[in-house]
Amino acid sequence: MKDTDKMNELEEFRQMENMAKAENETAADIPDLSSTWAQDAQQDLEDFIESQGIYIRQ
Repeated sequence: MKDTDKMNELEEFRQMENMAKAENETAADIPDLSSTWAQDAQQDLEDFIESQGIYIRQ
């Protein structure tokens, strides 16, 4: 294996390692969702729509 091939392989490994670290940091930044997150999001959306003067039939 040539030295340039080894250097390219090492650089590729470092890039993959940095990407993995970035993914882990991003995952840590996401807050824990409550067990009712879907209902909470739906209610927030309905409240926003109603605040725009549009009422949804239920």
